[in-house]
Amino acid sequence: MLSANKASLLFDIDNTLVDRDAAFNAYIQNFISRNQAAFSGEDMSLLQAEMIALDCHGRKDRKLFCQELLQRFPRLPYTAESLWEDHMSLPDFVKPDSVLSEMLERLSLDYQLMIISNGSAHVQRRKLQSAGLTDYFEHIFISAEVGYAKPDTRLFSHALSYAYHASVVMIGDDYINDMQPAMAMQLKTVFVSPENETVAVRPDRVLSGIHDLEEALACMI
Repeated sequence: MLSANKASLLFDIDNTLVDRDAAFNAYIQNFISRNQAAFSGEDMSLLQAEMIALDCHGRKDRKLFCQELLQRFPRLPYTAESLWEDHMSLPDFVKPDSVLSEMLERLSLDYQLMIISNGSAHVQRRKLQSAGLTDYFEHIFISAEVGYAKPDTRLFSHALSYAYHASVVMIGDDYINDMQPAMAMQLKTVFVSPENETVAVRPDRVLSGIHDLEEALACMI
């Protein structure tokens, strides 16, 4: 039985538990090297930056991202569907973080750990596997499987029906998708914001990185 003075923790995946931006950057470097003929005449120093901008930290709909990439680079030998299939190799570029794994191991002794994430179930679960994180979480709720996507509070409500504790903390990097609905539902909030993003209503804690979570929780719970 979990300690009564602890909490249930809801984690986002991308750029919270997993350095999704680093994985995407590595994927794009590989993608460019495999499709150099499609980029002849392009300024290679700007090419990757442009693709990263199109990606919007993964928050843009993936079908729209694929369509925009093909419109910008029409010599790419893909359809929108085959480009999405290529993009599904992104989890292969996720790197494990031993410091994070050790922290989650400690937290799992006192907290209930769960995941609440948007995205493709296949891709998101593979990211967790590549990062070596799957086994730390009692439940993993992904929008494609549940049928609701953040910021829809129904996805949060679904996860909360599995929570052991009245005290629940949402940990994520997206103010609109993670923080706003969690605050609306009166959950405690930890905003992972390396750039200390200016927001309308400040969450309970703002962290520069996930590695600071353990200390923050000690002050919150």
